[in-house]
Amino acid sequence: MTITINISMPEKLYKTAKKLVQEGKYHSISEVVRAGLRRVIYDADKITENGFTGWFEDAVLESAAEPVKKNAEVWETAEDIDKYFKKLHKKIVKKKQEKHDQDRTDWQIQSAVR
Repeated sequence: MTITINISMPEKLYKTAKKLVQEGKYHSISEVVRAGLRRVIYDADKITENGFTGWFEDAVLESAAEPVKKNAEVWETAEDIDKYFKKLHKKIVKKKQEKHDQDRTDWQIQSAVR
């Protein structure tokens, strides 16, 4: 479950967080804030008995507790993973071809209009 909150911060801190997002280090300012909170809550050097940082282990356990989605793919073997990536590759190739076809059609229409 996710809870939405509003926070206040100094402008310089906000701009720094925004820059981290723009550089691609985080997906959102919310992620920057969560990372900071995790660092405060969980000692960064502290490793759990399973070999993870506390925040990562919590995230894994939280995810594992969620019900499996209806159309979720479950990978149990290396073959399952290979099948998934082959299927993904086919989708990418198909989308690229569709984009190429659309660009070509657009070009032909533009040329005919001139």
